[in-house]
Amino acid sequence: MRAIVPVPLRPLDAASWASSVAPGARFDLSQDSLVCHLRDLDSDDQGAPVPDDAPDGRARVTWLHGAPRLTWLDAEAALAAVVARRYGVQPGQVTLTLGANQAIIHALLAVLRPGDHVVVERPTYEPLFRVPEMLGASVSRIDRRFEDGWQLVPERLAKVLTSRTRVVVLTNLHSPSGVACSPRTLAEIAALAARVGALVLVDEVLLDFAFDLDQSAACRPACIVADNAISFSSTSKGLGLPSLRIGWLVTRDPDAARDLKIAPDYLHARLPATTARLAAAALGQADELAQRGVRLAAAGRRVVERWSQGEPRVECVLPHAGFHMLLRLPKGISDQAFATHLRARYETQVVPGGVLEAPGHVRLNLAAGAPVLEQGLANLSAALDDLLLTDGPPRAAA
Repeated sequence: MRAIVPVPLRPLDAASWASSVAPGARFDLSQDSLVCHLRDLDSDDQGAPVPDDAPDGRARVTWLHGAPRLTWLDAEAALAAVVARRYGVQPGQVTLTLGANQAIIHALLAVLRPGDHVVVERPTYEPLFRVPEMLGASVSRIDRRFEDGWQLVPERLAKVLTSRTRVVVLTNLHSPSGVACSPRTLAEIAALAARVGALVLVDEVLLDFAFDLDQSAACRPACIVADNAISFSSTSKGLGLPSLRIGWLVTRDPDAARDLKIAPDYLHARLPATTARLAAAALGQADELAQRGVRLAAAGRRVVERWSQGEPRVECVLPHAGFHMLLRLPKGISDQAFATHLRARYETQVVPGGVLEAPGHVRLNLAAGAPVLEQGLANLSAALDDLLLTDGPPRAAA
């Protein structure tokens, strides 16, 4: 019998870095999400308008507390029905969670057992490979490479699948590059996983910026593309409502759906009724809420395209959608040293790629606003001058 090696609980690299960075950068290109306000919801879920002059959420929350039938079951049923309509599935194929981070733990707790094998893309969101390690699974990685445009290459997956593989874990849109995985590639990956009886778990928290069920769409939810896929998302990124802490898992696999519905008994039991009702109202207008981020990111993308044409020292793959992208620094430049120098001398903050499994890169937020992004990129060029034309801060080992 294969030995199970205990993995200690450890801080996440990106979270540790974020907590170490002083707030208040003048040109902050490091933000992780957009934030909408509850007043951005046009009406409550019975159609009553929220007054324009109401403080954030006050009118809606007052109505919710006064609702005569506000029970856990009612609120969860209403939210599951809205999620199901959005994905074109049945409510029984939807499982609700306390945000997307708990959805990771929720899904893997439901389907993994110690000694199982999991395959996870790299680079990716850190909990996606830390959690299966903590649950006693062995983890193999498949690389997404800059030279491939950060795309998934199914042949790499085929080489690491085994009879013990239980889950393949991906992101779409890719975190941290924003690149889309096409339905064709996703279907090919799901078919490879199905041959060994594995599920495909896909983090789709950024997909709301390009959500589309159409057969011809450039990217679609995994649960619609393949029967052995589980999609998960939340209100935090595309909808800009992280304070609700509401997420969901969607699958058409009946065994997986059954196990996913058992797991809440070991986690949160029930969602808070008030935030579940607010999330249902938000999802009812998800496309409208996501459009703010879409507009900001599109403007930011144009800024980066113009800047990159005159900055040959930096390379990039433009994202399909969303507000994150990676820039590749000149060879030998330490991303951590570069980010530190950029902040200290130019009051500009980016995320060093080393904390995102992308050493030699930095991550930008395209939704920072055109003036901030333009000056931030000009400062980035100036920082490159400092490091390349002088001895500057330490360079990475060759």
